[in-house]
This record gives sequence, structure tokens and C-alpha cells, in this order.
Amino acid sequence: MRSTHRLPFLLSAGIAGLMLAALPLGLDSSTLSPVVSQAWAGAENGHGNGHGNANGHDKQAEHADSQGADSDDDADASDLGALNAAHASDTALAHANPNSRVGKIAAYKEAELAAKAAAADAATADQAVADAQTAVDTDQANLDKVTAEANADGMVTTDEQNAINAAQDQLDADTATLTQAQSDAATVDAAAQKAQDDADAALVNASNKDITDDDGNVFSSVRDAVNNLLGID
Repeated sequence: MRSTHRLPFLLSAGIAGLMLAALPLGLDSSTLSPVVSQAWAGAENGHGNGHGNANGHDKQAEHADSQGADSDDDADASDLGALNAAHASDTALAHANPNSRVGKIAAYKEAELAAKAAAADAATADQAVADAQTAVDTDQANLDKVTAEANADGMVTTDEQNAINAAQDQLDADTATLTQAQSDAATVDAAAQKAQDDADAALVNASNKDITDDDGNVFSSVRDAVNNLLGID
């Protein structure tokens, strides 16, 4: 009878022993008593230490997150930070200390206006290239036409040869114009790019927070918001 009464106790002790054997134990040096390791405690809480660092996303993603799913949304006051000072009056901008926040924003405004003027010049130069290319294409089509007509009967008359020569001369002249327009546009486009780079650098200098993506480009939404405060179209 005594062995029968001890059976539940022995089973319970055996189960408890198995459970303790499964636990990773450490030794508390202050009490010399076994303790459950931190790794097990972490696993018991359902997360452990294996989640790593989740901060691998880039600044562009952070910027998009701050504005919602659409990264093209307008920048808000929190995105601008100290650049909100761009709402200062024209008088304040004109008389601000160059080293002050408003003074730096005034410098950006001047640089941005210069960049927009340079961009307009570049657009004009690019249009000149497009127009010159159209003229060359038209000249080539005309030369092909008069040449085909002259050779249609196997004999080229003097008038037909003169027409071919005139078409060729026009093509040569317009090709020279195109070449010059392309050279001019390359110079103007480079100047416009430098002007915008200078303006962006001035905007970064005026800001108290990072307003660029991983490639160093100013977020267009931030630039647009500052320009709006400055009254720049």
C-alpha cells in the first residue's frame, strides 16, 4: 500500500525533473542557486534576441514614411524644420545677417532664382536644337525627293541637277546650324545644372536637418515647399 501511495509523487517528481533538464540553466554567483538563462526567458516572451536591427531602410524611405505612402506629397512643417523661416518678409530677407537662418534662406532664394533663370535659358536652347533638327530632317527628305525625281527617267537634266544642288546646300547649312545649336545647348544645360546644384547646396546649408536622399539630392517636395513660402514660382 505504501508503494502505491508514493507512485503519484514519484511520477510528479520525474516529470518535474524532465522539465528542469530541458531548461538551459545558469548559476547565480551570489546565491549559488540555478537560474533560467536569459535566452530561455526571451524565448518564453515570444521574441528572444533574434530580431536584429530593423533600421536598414534608407533616407528616401524614411522621407516617404514621414509623408505617407506617396513620396511625392507636399512636405509639411515638420519636414522643413528651420526652413519654415522662409515665410519671413522680403524686408527681413533683404536685411538679415548672412550667417543667420533667415540670411541663409535669403541666399538660397537668390541662388534658386538664378537657377530658374538658367533653366529657362536651357529650355530655349534645347528648343533651338529641336527646331534645327526638324529643319535638317525636312531638308534630307527634300533632297531625297528631288534626287529620286531626277533619276526617275535615267537622265538628270540641268534644272534637276540645280534642284539637287540647292537641296544639298540647304541641308548643309541647316546641319551646320544644328551642330552649333547642339554645342550652345550643351554649354547652357551645363550652366543650368550647376546653378541648380548651387541652389540646392544653399538650401542644405540653410536647413537644420537632413533634406537629401542617399545620392545627395535635395527632396523635391522640400524644395517646392520652401519655394512656395518664398513666393518663387
